[in-house]
Amino acid sequence: MSTTETLLHIDENLTAAQREELLLNLGNSPDGIHADHHSSKSHLMFVAYDNCETCPHDLVAMAMDVGIHAQVVDL
Repeated sequence: MSTTETLLHIDENLTAAQREELLLNLGNSPDGIHADHHSSKSHLMFVAYDNCETCPHDLVAMAMDVGIHAQVVDL
């Protein structure tokens, strides 16, 4: 397993609970939240994934499956 992280931009204003639920849907622990939901950067979220099984754009599709619009932020 080769884990890496990518930065997602989330279009919706999510509560802390919604952010945690999204991370769980993406296969992450809620402990993985790197942005404070009260900050001006609450629309940004680092997400860990196994790059042998998933690519960053799969994460966007997975977010869309639960009704959340996201884009990969290239660093």
